[in-house]
Amino acid sequence: MVSNLILFQISVLLFLGGALLGLLSRNSRFSRHAIFVPSMIGSIFTIMFSIGVITGKPITWMIPNAVPFFDLEIFVDGISAFFLLIIGIVSFAVSLYSIGYSKEYQIEKRTAALGFLFNIFVLSMILVVSSNNAFFFLVFWESMSLTSFFLVIYDHDKEENLKSGMTYLVMTHLGTAFIFASFLLGYIQTGSFSFDSFRHGSAGFPLFVKNLVFIFAFIGFGTKAGMVPLHGWLPKAHPSAPSNISALMSAVMIKIGIYGIIRTIFDFSGFGVSPDFVWWGMLLIVFGSASAIVGVLYAVVERDIKRALAFSSIENIGIILVGLGLSVVFASFQLTAFAVLALVASMYHTINHAVFKGLLFMGAGSVVSATHTKNIEHLGGLVKQMPWTALLFLIGAISISGLPPFNGFVSEWFTMQSLLSSHHIPSTILQISIAFASLPFALTIGIAAATFVKLFGMTFLSKARSKHAIHIKEVSRSMILGMSILAAACVLLGVVPYLGTSLISTAFHLSSQPSSPFDSVSIQNSSGKSFANLSMPVVVIILSSVLVAIFGFIRVLGGNTKKTAYGTWDCGFGGLNERMEYTPTSLSQPIRAVFKVFFKPHNQTEKESFGENPYLLKTVKIETVVKNIFEEMLYAPMVSSFVFFFDKVRRLQTGKINAYLLYIMITLVLLLLFVRLSNNV
Repeated sequence: MVSNLILFQISVLLFLGGALLGLLSRNSRFSRHAIFVPSMIGSIFTIMFSIGVITGKPITWMIPNAVPFFDLEIFVDGISAFFLLIIGIVSFAVSLYSIGYSKEYQIEKRTAALGFLFNIFVLSMILVVSSNNAFFFLVFWESMSLTSFFLVIYDHDKEENLKSGMTYLVMTHLGTAFIFASFLLGYIQTGSFSFDSFRHGSAGFPLFVKNLVFIFAFIGFGTKAGMVPLHGWLPKAHPSAPSNISALMSAVMIKIGIYGIIRTIFDFSGFGVSPDFVWWGMLLIVFGSASAIVGVLYAVVERDIKRALAFSSIENIGIILVGLGLSVVFASFQLTAFAVLALVASMYHTINHAVFKGLLFMGAGSVVSATHTKNIEHLGGLVKQMPWTALLFLIGAISISGLPPFNGFVSEWFTMQSLLSSHHIPSTILQISIAFASLPFALTIGIAAATFVKLFGMTFLSKARSKHAIHIKEVSRSMILGMSILAAACVLLGVVPYLGTSLISTAFHLSSQPSSPFDSVSIQNSSGKSFANLSMPVVVIILSSVLVAIFGFIRVLGGNTKKTAYGTWDCGFGGLNERMEYTPTSLSQPIRAVFKVFFKPHNQTEKESFGENPYLLKTVKIETVVKNIFEEMLYAPMVSSFVFFFDKVRRLQTGKINAYLLYIMITLVLLLLFVRLSNNV
């Protein structure tokens, strides 16, 4: 039997081989297979390796002095393996999808760069999760960030893509700086950059240092995860990247930020069973709730299908953070069973979001590839021309809306159960605070359903609203198969949630789960009494029975019916057309009206007259615009302040050697004073 370590090494070599073949390949049908088939096989080995670690023992691998002063340490336990499994599943589906999707890039651009960056990007994420040393963690983290940056600006002939890439680059390096500060505090306390030293020594850190380690890591990893208010890069970068890369970034890369937060809390920061750490959980809940509601509110009014999905990712990261925060709060008060429930909810939603968001981005990529537009105002009626894409996108839309019997319902149901269990916390203030957090969660679920009713309905149903949606055809088989894999996972994780909960339970060493996939999934408290029971097979049977009963009632008891066709009343216009349809903007108008303080909507009107008479109008164009309050109230003032500050600093650069000598002398004097004062203390 092949050892887990060998499986890991083979997967690394396969991704490296795919990257090398990408550089050597030329534009041809064979080149696409040479690039993405190795990544598919590497993903399979990654899945096998991760399952082997989850069900077996952790693996350790070290290359001494890989670089001067630092050993390359690889350590994969159940937590790392859980995230590696997510990487493997999504990257396999996306690699298969990319064989057909990348065909459009053969004409204008070489696929060599895309293939090289794709393989290195996936490999970097694998090595980040597997690293057991702060130095190499940051090296692979930087590799992941830079390759994703170049993939964001892959269509570099578009100016907006370059701007999106620069925003992403600045934000990701801001996050990296905070992550480095967190690791530096651990090094100061332990004298080592090895994560093993952090694990073993963090319990002895002063409380002040523990808090700083958590805060720095929370900001750094939260930036990569797309947490509000550090989310500004995400709705810009994801739509700019090719759609297969958008699927990887949204489904997998932002989860690496969640991995970093989990590792910091439970491994590197010295978290313990004490009320001193309750505020950590409350901070996660507050920012998670804000991310959920802000993300879904901007998603529902968005007309760019990929930007809407990007904002939806912010919403789902918020739901994950709420569950993780509840787990920390419960664990701080030794409410172990409820902490387990909240952690299962958070991690179940992590894998669920990876699956259905990867599916939705690939579905959006198929639509964009066929129609060459991301604006859903210009789409409509695609279900007749792209039936398979429509069906698979519908599965993803139902899943992310949290409707049974698909996977999103299970994790959101567990999260709601966790919120409702807050009355066990021995603090009235915390109970009330968490109760308030349940309100934005419930609102988020409702608006998310409205968002995907709009995305699916306005894209695939009714009539085509522009020439973009006319005379198109279904995408290639490899693209459909790639989407089908994740669609099947949505169904499987929904109908048989035992698979997900048992996987999480084993990976995170939590309480035991049911022995049969057809038992109800439940969590037990300390007295052995189960709560939060859920039997999805029973739910499926009930739903199926209701549908059969309705059909039987109509067909049997309703008897024969006579069908008569009438024309739709058209107000005397002589026929309905696509201009009379309900548009995406009009569908979301009630939400814009209710939350107008948040959106600050305004209309932009363009009029064209016959001749010089302003009263004889030829055309009137009205466009509703919503403002991004974070851009206007946070990012723009910060950018202006930095530009003003560095403009002043630039005046120090006079170009005169005597001025530079003066700066050196002042610096030396200050350093001598600092040393003198330090010795006196």
